[in-house]
Amino acid sequence: MDALDAVITKIEVREFSPEEVPYDVQKKVLEAGRMAGSAYNRQPWVFILINDKDLLKKVAALATTGPYISKAAFAVAVFVDPNNPFHIIDGTRAVQNMMIAAWSLGLGSVWVAGLEREKITELLKVPNNLYLLTIIPFGKPAKNFKGKKRRKSLKEIAYLNYYGNTLK
Repeated sequence: MDALDAVITKIEVREFSPEEVPYDVQKKVLEAGRMAGSAYNRQPWVFILINDKDLLKKVAALATTGPYISKAAFAVAVFVDPNNPFHIIDGTRAVQNMMIAAWSLGLGSVWVAGLEREKITELLKVPNNLYLLTIIPFGKPAKNFKGKKRRKSLKEIAYLNYYGNTLK
């Protein structure tokens, strides 16, 4: 799958099959995050690869909007350095890279926002000076998802040269 196809077809996946994902594929997902651009090339992120089933269950219990983490083949906890003024933007760029790369490799994922951040940080033995941006669960989708994304048309959100100058 080429990059544009991955961006256009990627959907959020919250239901994972029990199928294992090889460790080398898990590392490819991390590599995609590592290769994200960052302001001044500071790379203010730390990735924790979670592939231990018991630990996935513990993390899921601390994710109010992500109980499906427990069913994922693996997850990545993304921590960023809040002393970097661009930590949220840069961390998000790394997450998007991982999610698109995973999709191109046949894996689904979703951004989890509802997290007990302090408890997860402690559970994963991460220093308190880092901020838990998100946890992304990854795995083979449980279903063969098909359908069309509902997105605004380009004419509704983009203009040519000046606001209000409709694209043709």
